[in-house]
Amino acid sequence: MKARVKKFFYYIWDKKLTVSRAAIILGATALLSNVLGLFRDRLIAGHFGASNQTDIFYASFRIPDLIFNLLILGALSSVFIPIFIEKMTKEKEDEANHLASSFLNFLLICTLIFGIVIFLLAPKLVPFLLPGFFNQNIHTSYNVFQTTVNLVRIMLLSPIFFAISGIFGGILNSHRRFIAYSLAPIIYNLAIIFSMVFLVGKFNPEIYAPAVGVIIGAFLQVIIQLPSTLRTGWRWRPIIDFKQGEIARMVKMMTPRTLAIGASQINLLVDTIVLSFIAGGITEFQYANNIQTVPTVIFGIAIATAIFPALAASYARKDMKEFMNGFSWSARRILFFMIPATVGIIVLRAQIIRLIFGIGNFDWNATYWTTKALLFFAIGLVAQGLIPLLLKAFYAIHDTKTPFFIAVIVMVVNAVLSITLPFIPSLGLGVAGVALAFSIAGIVNVILLAIWLHDKVGILDPNHKIFESTFRLIVASVAMGFAIHYSLYLFDIVANTSKVAGILIQTSGAIVLGSVTYFILAWLFKCEEIKFILEKIRR
Repeated sequence: MKARVKKFFYYIWDKKLTVSRAAIILGATALLSNVLGLFRDRLIAGHFGASNQTDIFYASFRIPDLIFNLLILGALSSVFIPIFIEKMTKEKEDEANHLASSFLNFLLICTLIFGIVIFLLAPKLVPFLLPGFFNQNIHTSYNVFQTTVNLVRIMLLSPIFFAISGIFGGILNSHRRFIAYSLAPIIYNLAIIFSMVFLVGKFNPEIYAPAVGVIIGAFLQVIIQLPSTLRTGWRWRPIIDFKQGEIARMVKMMTPRTLAIGASQINLLVDTIVLSFIAGGITEFQYANNIQTVPTVIFGIAIATAIFPALAASYARKDMKEFMNGFSWSARRILFFMIPATVGIIVLRAQIIRLIFGIGNFDWNATYWTTKALLFFAIGLVAQGLIPLLLKAFYAIHDTKTPFFIAVIVMVVNAVLSITLPFIPSLGLGVAGVALAFSIAGIVNVILLAIWLHDKVGILDPNHKIFESTFRLIVASVAMGFAIHYSLYLFDIVANTSKVAGILIQTSGAIVLGSVTYFILAWLFKCEEIKFILEKIRR
């Protein structure tokens, strides 16, 4: 028994993974995390519906998320991991660990300063964030304005914990210890679920409960990664070393990335402002977005995260052939999953929304608009899956400026379309107009990133493997779409689809038949990716 427990913790804290195994582990845990995330959303939707409480809850995320994305995500994804790996490649582990402590302390101080400023300015920022919301004549048993301000202030704690867990994750990724890192978002969602189950009745208004769950989850993300991080040999030191010049170098490199993320955050703020003029719009948009994000996280981000250390190491060795092979390998596997996911979501969008959110206080009107938004999100799904890989490729070659310039262009495209599309009477898009703007901007983003990366490193598909694979996958996915569509009628005969159990049988059966169709066709077309998957299953 003791040996089994020891082996269990070895896999969580010490096990190093190859790129392919890391991609599988990250994808599997991302799937579990997203299933839990959808269950979390189901609990919130069932209890609160698409109401002003859920609108202010999701809107209150925007400001803490702004701090996280600007200061932490930009720094970790674009500069910390490549430089940390560079030092590890040159066998300078002590310098790498010294840098990690120094940069962590630097991020914490910056996060605290921004948090204090926003805490004080929250009463001024909230009306700007929700102008349409506060113009509505809303009669509630609580102070809407003060509740929103309080939620913003409560959730300002989360970026502090995310900064720590982000550095831990960067260290673990560099050491290719992905398991504890991949468990962090699962713990985060479980904490919010716990808060919805046990804490809702403890607060007035009740929407404070999931906000408390956010803080608990962010803290637990640190705890789950701490043992594995310490076992790499890293130890925290109370230092910020500017003498070596590494902090200044990293700040200089992360500035374009931070500005690029700032552009995307402006898009989210614009979307929130626009949606605040539509009752329940923020909630409906958020739920549709959460669903369309699932395949991107499971496949796009997981594969890009797994290959990133290898891309950075290849560039550090100036082995561009290996770099391009790694990029092509990752792109084809992302497309293998994202193309059928797009078709599947388009065909099954109504069943998906009814299954996840069609309960409690989430009424038919909210279901209709969430379904419509999901349709237009699906249009840009393949682009969203490829963007993480393209960005990682730029960061691996230490180029953060090009993605920034592209992000500015995309920001303008998204902002213009978000302001116009929802309010064109002849289109009648409403919330779905903002989703369509998001998808169009994503497609523009992936095209521009691919063009500029080609200019930087050369031909991205020298052997035409990506092109050939994409053509086969599109044919297989279209056939899968027809199989799913007509199987819905078949299962409608044998199952009572007016009930949740009947919808579950119909949807599950259609997914199984569609998946079998897709995998058989992929095998007949001799797709390299299906051979890879079958090999992993056999192992």
